[in-house]
Amino acid sequence: MIKNTEILEQIGLSKNEIKVYFALLELGQSSATPIIKKANIPYSKVYPTIDKLSGKGLVSFVIKNNVKYFQANSPENLIEFIQEKEKQLNEQKQEIKQTIIPEIERKRKTAREVQEALVYEGLEGIKAAFNRILDTLEKGEEYQILTLGKELEEQGLITFFNNYHKRRMERGIRARLIANSSIKPIFLKYHKYKDMKLRYSNAQIPLGIFIYKENVMTFVWGNNPAAFVITSKANAKAYKDFFESLWEKAKA
Repeated sequence: MIKNTEILEQIGLSKNEIKVYFALLELGQSSATPIIKKANIPYSKVYPTIDKLSGKGLVSFVIKNNVKYFQANSPENLIEFIQEKEKQLNEQKQEIKQTIIPEIERKRKTAREVQEALVYEGLEGIKAAFNRILDTLEKGEEYQILTLGKELEEQGLITFFNNYHKRRMERGIRARLIANSSIKPIFLKYHKYKDMKLRYSNAQIPLGIFIYKENVMTFVWGNNPAAFVITSKANAKAYKDFFESLWEKAKA
């Protein structure tokens, strides 16, 4: 018997199946008793094991004088067994892709709405909060921003957003942004990025609001920067509606 049978276990043969198969390779045609001795397995296990090997095309039998004699089929049948498993796996993959996943997605979408609030503090926390935006959105999707104010000309924020928007653009995520008209020169000088549409408004607008999917993030810059993320479908819709109403009135 070969020493390393791990690969046979990996393709789906049990330890008893391996023992019986190799015992039969050595014995040739054999009744049950010699197989039990050679394979060193209990009597109660031999027939169920042979049945499983037979189902895998690895063992066959003949009857002589009303006694069953079993024999190992060609080891080449192992390749056919693997090919059959591959076929089954491909069929199962298609079934999961076409039926199971859509059903799970449907149940997930109709599940009870999740509402939660998260707080991120410090520069590392802010990085994590903005990474969450990129991890939540897919390529080609968009989020909306009611931008910060004059603090956007601070070097720390300029550097932070340069790095952030570089990653956003690499992921193909788009943004629409509304800023107060008073900070237009700051944006033109420091914050013009690809795949970002920008309009200006004279209205008093909340600052540092980022709306993505069912999330609304409020970003506060200062000595101890922080971000507060509320996940709520109703809350996000209210902010999106507010954003769209401002967008229609704002100017490029």
